[in-house]
Amino acid sequence: MISLGFVTLDEQQELTYFTEVAKRANHYGISVYRFSPLNIDPQTEHVHGFVFQPETNEWMDAVFTIPPFLYDRCFYGHDDRSKKAKPIMHWLKQRPDLVFLGYGLPGKWDVFESLSTHPLLSAYVPPTVRLERTDDILELLRHEQAVVAKPMHGSSGRGIYVIQKQGKTLSVQDGLGQERAVIARRRELEKLVTSLNRRDSYMLQPLLSLSTPAHEPFDLRFLLQKDEGGRWVERVRAVRVGRPGTWVANIRSGADIRPFADWLDYLPSPKRVLVLDGIETIIRTLPTYIDNEFGSLFEIGLDLGVADNGAVWILDVNSKPGRKVINILPPEQQNAIYEAPLRYCLFLASGVNSR
Repeated sequence: MISLGFVTLDEQQELTYFTEVAKRANHYGISVYRFSPLNIDPQTEHVHGFVFQPETNEWMDAVFTIPPFLYDRCFYGHDDRSKKAKPIMHWLKQRPDLVFLGYGLPGKWDVFESLSTHPLLSAYVPPTVRLERTDDILELLRHEQAVVAKPMHGSSGRGIYVIQKQGKTLSVQDGLGQERAVIARRRELEKLVTSLNRRDSYMLQPLLSLSTPAHEPFDLRFLLQKDEGGRWVERVRAVRVGRPGTWVANIRSGADIRPFADWLDYLPSPKRVLVLDGIETIIRTLPTYIDNEFGSLFEIGLDLGVADNGAVWILDVNSKPGRKVINILPPEQQNAIYEAPLRYCLFLASGVNSR
């Protein structure tokens, strides 16, 4: 049988998702494991983790060799476990005897910089600059009422700050709309920039007008995966709507998931045509381009914003997307998402075996 390993930092992370995939694995002739990179013995290269038992539909403790096919679902922070796991994952991805379903993306800056050079996609990329010094913020604020600072390695809306002009001062709010500072002097702004860059590298964009008539932040989430032939397929599109007064439409921050079709029905016909044209151009072009630029991926979580004038903007491209948006799908469409890693694993295996 082919062996596929789910790799996470936390043993309980995404357990429901992995179990649903594992329940279907035996049908494809695939045995499934899950483990943390921190549980690889450096001497023997054996792993202490879990193996799925199809007879009982349960995970059992096990010691095993590193599976030849791996599904990277590691999310890193600034903690010690993350710092230890990153070089181990880099080592695994360099090994010629191992194949990952996807090799991940670099930081957001590299992705946005690449997209901004594409002849079609560049029209959908917001103006983006690195936050390196105080003047980067001040220069952007000469032309904008507000800017948003995003961590280049952030996820789930964490670490985002909105800086907006209020008379002769600047108000700094976090993604949840909580005011963190009121800045009246340049040296205070310098302290903020130093503080942000101490945590992560940051980039700046204009604060786009992306809210509902009820002043709720929203974005569009698209989940794309490769099928059994290695072709990109759209699995689900949904609208994420945040709470009034916040700046992020992230599910972990309390956003609702709503059907895309319901949202689209509310748009005036001319605006609807403009929005759909932008969406289809991006979905048709971006996945293959990202693959070619940064290496093979298995799935993409694509976040798009739609401004009041119908302009479509690329907000984020995530190679390790969440799964909560699939809850709006009927069971048969959810099943296709659970089977996708297995089908793609077989596709990769056929390529390995034909070498």
